[in-house]
This record gives sequence, C-alpha cells and structure tokens, in this order.
Amino acid sequence: MLNEDQAFSFLKRRILLDRGLDCEQYKENYLKRRIGVRLRATGAKDYLDYVRVLRTDPEEYSRLLDEMTINVTQFFRDEDVFQQLSASVIPELIDEKRVRGGRSLRVWCAGCASGEEPYSVAILIHRALNDEISRWNVRVLGSDLDQKSLATARRAVYAEASPSGVVDVPRYFEEVREDGKTRFRVRDEVKRLVKFERQNLLEEHTRRHFDIVLCRNVLIYFDQDTKINIFNRLAKQMEPDGFLVLGAAETVVGLTDVFKPFPDRRGLYRPSGVRPTPAKMPAAGGALPKVAAVAGL
Repeated sequence: MLNEDQAFSFLKRRILLDRGLDCEQYKENYLKRRIGVRLRATGAKDYLDYVRVLRTDPEEYSRLLDEMTINVTQFFRDEDVFQQLSASVIPELIDEKRVRGGRSLRVWCAGCASGEEPYSVAILIHRALNDEISRWNVRVLGSDLDQKSLATARRAVYAEASPSGVVDVPRYFEEVREDGKTRFRVRDEVKRLVKFERQNLLEEHTRRHFDIVLCRNVLIYFDQDTKINIFNRLAKQMEPDGFLVLGAAETVVGLTDVFKPFPDRRGLYRPSGVRPTPAKMPAAGGALPKVAAVAGL
C-alpha cells in the first residue's frame, strides 16, 4: 500500500497526464486544501480513492480544475497593459481596418474569471470608436472553466467599478443597491459587446479570427509542453496581424516560434507565421509510475 505522500504524488502525476496541469506550481498546503474540498464533496476516503473518482466521472475533472484555479481579477488590472491597449494597440487595429474597409473587431479574453477583463477591453473599444460604435461589429469573448465565475460575469454587477482615474465610471457603470450596499452594473451599451463561454484551453476549438487575444496569468498553471500546445492553439485562432497579450511573468520566448515579441511593448506578441509544431503530450491514461500497479489503478 502507498503512504499518504506517495498517494498524493500519484494523484498529481495523474492530473498532469490527464489534463496537462502541473500541480507543482502550487504550494503543497494550498493544493491539499483545494483537493480536500473535492474529496469531501465526492465522499472519497483518500487520494487514491479520488483517483478512481476521476477515472469514473470525467466531469469531476472540471469541478476539480474550478476548485484549483485562482480567480483573482479586477477592472483594468495592471494599468500598464491597458494603457498600451488604449494608446496604441486598439487605435492601430482600428486604423488598419479602416484602411482596408473593414468594420469588425474581435477580442478573446481567455481565463476571464468573473468578467472584469473583457468588460475593461470593451470599454476601451467603445471609447476609441465613440460615435462610430454602432457602425462596427465588435465582439469581446470571455472564456473560463469556472461556471460560478461566468455566472457573475454575465450578471455584470460588481462591488467596485474601476481604479480611480482610468475611465469615467458614471459613463460606463450605473450604481445599483443590493443587500443594502452600493454596487456597479456595467451599462448595456458595453455589456452587449461582450459574451461569455465555458471553455477549456486544452481543447481544440473552431477558428474565430481574433484581432486581440488576452491570455494573462493563465499559463502559470501548466507545464512546458502544455504551454507550447496552448500557444499553438492561440496562434490558429488569431488574425495574422493580431496581438497576443500575456501576463508580466509569462513569455513565449524559448518555447515556440509561432509568436514574436512586439518591439518595446511589454507582454505583447504578434503571430510570426511559423507553422505550429505540437509538443509531445502524454495521452490520457498514459504511462504512470510503477506505484499504479501497487495501487491497483
């Protein structure tokens, strides 16, 4: 029989093989608390028993990933990034499309949590187009695995609206009272630009031709090969002259050639035109350490 530490290591390895999620990114005590929530919810008596739950109930992986990922966000989080989007990226895209006679703008916010990021981008686009907004086809997609976060995003009601001075809050939010407290609801003229979907970055999706993809502070959860495959998938979803926006601690450099850094702009990349080469990924149910035989799995 395996002791608790061996069983925990075995579970982490199973998650890596099945979903590409590198659990070593987490502090051990935090990870055990998160997984412990799912053990109690499923009635699993220990880590090995929970592996059996994962194998017999594929939907449990979604519930586990919801529990493990950290949904921390706010409007215009990392103001430098949104300053770049506002001052150069969005105006450049709009100008390029005008020259070509286009009036369509597509943005994808991957790992959008409770929706503040896609609404922030929609506000910047609305502000940039101003009176022209009705003559443009603008769509901002927010995607996440966590259904609870997506439900919050669709309601578009928040405790805080925007960091001071970033945007004119009354212009884009209306004050409402809920449970005796003042809340801020995204105005309909912005809300109608945004839609939300439950989506897994590890799966292939129909190509949508995005002009901007924000994938910030999402890749920290994954191992190197999974990151490479995600970058390849993102590249397939983008227009050749589009922009990829990553978090401050994330980079494509040294991982793949499908994107190239945009000069003098932190966290910004553009598709390089290089054909994606998939990284080798273990198949679900792939090779596991010898403890699998001992555990009867």
